[in-house]
Amino acid sequence: MSGVANSVISAPMGRLIEKYGVKKVMVLGLSLAAIVALIYGCSFNWLVLIPAMILAPISFRMIFPIADIIFVDTNRPEGRGQAMGFSRTIWAIPSILAPMTAAVIVTTFGGINPQGIRPLYLIQIFVITSIILFIALTLKNPCAQSVTQKHEPRMKNASLIQDFKELFRGEMWLREWAIAISVWQIAMSISAPFVPLWMVEVKGADPYILGAMSTLGMVAAAILQFPMGKMADKIGRRKVYFLLRPFSYLGTFLLILAPNPWFLIPVGVLGAIGLVEGIGGVSFIPFITMYWEVVPAEKRGRWFGFTGIFNFLTVPAYVLGGFLWQIGLMELVLVLPVLIEVVAVIPIIMKVPDTLGLSKQ
Repeated sequence: MSGVANSVISAPMGRLIEKYGVKKVMVLGLSLAAIVALIYGCSFNWLVLIPAMILAPISFRMIFPIADIIFVDTNRPEGRGQAMGFSRTIWAIPSILAPMTAAVIVTTFGGINPQGIRPLYLIQIFVITSIILFIALTLKNPCAQSVTQKHEPRMKNASLIQDFKELFRGEMWLREWAIAISVWQIAMSISAPFVPLWMVEVKGADPYILGAMSTLGMVAAAILQFPMGKMADKIGRRKVYFLLRPFSYLGTFLLILAPNPWFLIPVGVLGAIGLVEGIGGVSFIPFITMYWEVVPAEKRGRWFGFTGIFNFLTVPAYVLGGFLWQIGLMELVLVLPVLIEVVAVIPIIMKVPDTLGLSKQ
């Protein structure tokens, strides 16, 4: 349901970015995130969580990708990787303390169960509300001019189809990138919901092991984000992506083969498909930088909206993951995304040209 909702709102979201600017869309996304946290914090059974699970990916798409648009639009091509890496380093520093703090809170309030986890969402509401106020009062609209009609005259009442036709006009490799990002999302959707279940239910991880994994993963990411971003600006986005991504595959196999919960801690450092931290997670910087650079600034809102339409492909991926998990093929749920990436995504990335030096803006 969340995949369908995400797909439906993606195209108009691209228009919202171009019409109202990034600031208003980010505030709206953060407001939805606060509502999600409120629903989780106050829920009394799992049915109540369905609206939150639908809204969560929508709010995510209205926050993090739009922040990346700002970094890409306000930096020159030779500095974008460094800017993206530096922003994530700054983000990682306070985040390093969060996992173990959460572990203490969960343990204090009863362990890994609704009562133990509920306080985290109440804290999250307070934090998100503070961020909304900060952005509303301080953030200017750095992309407001670049994502409107600065370089390209457009009809006021142009349809979405016309918008997408203009998106592809004069551009190369968009079809390949649309396929790559769609297949990547499918692969992630198969395993991501089940990685925490695997660690807790199958491997026996407790709150402190989960906290240690996240903390060390954040530390590894914080150390590597900026130098890897700088390297991507020097030798190319693809090379750095190919250098880092195998760590996610190695971490995934260690996640599966770990003989006891303590062996999960190195997985936090390596990263794994379904986890955003660790060395493998740093590969997202060159990947997403290439994704944004493949189109000029004035088309990035439409590009974001167009590729988001293919989120409906995650629906069968979620169903497949749930079916395989239910019939006991849990290891396959974790391995299948690795196979999909290696067979389908990596060859496409090898085929498309590196965007470093080719970026139009």
